[in-house]
Amino acid sequence: MKKYFCFLALAVCFLVSAAKFDIAITSTSKDGLVKKGEVVTVTAAPTLDGKAIPAGYTLSVEVWHDGGKRLLTKVPAEKGYTARLSLNMPGWAFAKFSLLDAKTGKTVRMSPRPYRGSGIFLAPEKMRPSRKVPKDFDAFWETNKKELASVPMKVLEKKKVSINARADKTWVCYDMKIACAGPKPVSGYLQIPLNKSRKYPVILEVAGAGVYDSYKSCHANAIIFNINAHGILNGQPKSYYAGLQKKELKGYPHFGSGDRDKIYFKYMFLRVLRALEYLKTLPEWNGKDIIVRGSSQGGAQTIFAAAMDKDVTLASATVPAMVEYGAVLDTPRRRSGWPQPYNTATAKKLAASWDYYDMANFARKITCPIYISTGLIDVTCPPNGILGMYNVIPAQKKGMEIHRDMGHFGRNDIGKKAIAEALIKASGK
Repeated sequence: MKKYFCFLALAVCFLVSAAKFDIAITSTSKDGLVKKGEVVTVTAAPTLDGKAIPAGYTLSVEVWHDGGKRLLTKVPAEKGYTARLSLNMPGWAFAKFSLLDAKTGKTVRMSPRPYRGSGIFLAPEKMRPSRKVPKDFDAFWETNKKELASVPMKVLEKKKVSINARADKTWVCYDMKIACAGPKPVSGYLQIPLNKSRKYPVILEVAGAGVYDSYKSCHANAIIFNINAHGILNGQPKSYYAGLQKKELKGYPHFGSGDRDKIYFKYMFLRVLRALEYLKTLPEWNGKDIIVRGSSQGGAQTIFAAAMDKDVTLASATVPAMVEYGAVLDTPRRRSGWPQPYNTATAKKLAASWDYYDMANFARKITCPIYISTGLIDVTCPPNGILGMYNVIPAQKKGMEIHRDMGHFGRNDIGKKAIAEALIKASGK
């Protein structure tokens, strides 16, 4: 009997853990783009296994408008909630919802993100960066490029590693370390097709925020170099990366804040340039196609690469970070891009140094085709700054993808399509 009750308890636990929570969102705006004064309603209806959610859960509601107008409230989840959004000047507003367990107060897990919502934007074409480009912006980065050039191109490590039994028959993968300016080398996995009958485009994949291993990415029609953001070891146990995240690299986005020469991203960016420099030396490269892609922090590195290396032929930046830090000083006050390095109180001390790392300033130098995406419920890399940055890109071919219901997670369909078309074209098919 005791065993029976234990089994029953385990079965109940399994059923609870397998329950699928969701929040159905409906909006009266088809694409999130609105006219002045237009009122959009966003309704949230929580569900459990596709049915109305029972009592005992709380719906956490956040309604936010550019300029600081913000509503935070909690309501019984079974009642749902309808938010009203409206704008009278160019900018952004959204309604965002998450589920809380009434007993524990903890957020209920949902995939792919623990929240749902929808946003609106008025006149995205009118957005512009709020701060001016520093007069010595180009000179500063030319000096940094000279520092990089002073370190000879040298492969420190090229170790053959397995992808998996099946992929190893089609590609060869190397764990790479390449000498670079700064305290760390370029570090990543390089995948090259074994088919030597032709030359290939190269794709540089750059990493989002956090501390983790590089990825092993393969494509039949491309050489792919996936580099980690920190020049750290690849192929280590998860505990290695967790340890770095907790100690040596804890809070890294703010290292050196206030000194443009010591800001952490300086050498991260230079590693991107060195990785591109190395890819151009590969005998398997077709000599013309160089693609860069990344999301969030990787989106920032992508924009940097497209601006600073004129050999880049195509860039795809998904929900890019490091855009429009000065938005917090704008009128009306807007939300700044990750890592939000300063606020109104610290701006006087820090703002000028971070202007040299604002993607809005690099964007003005981009001439290659570039495709960018943004989400209207993304508070990590807000759409107001991303759209302002996009509007100053001089490239003849560019595209912006705005997702009404997307937060800070990656979708960039136009970028994905452009890369696929470029690879097909390069293959001669």
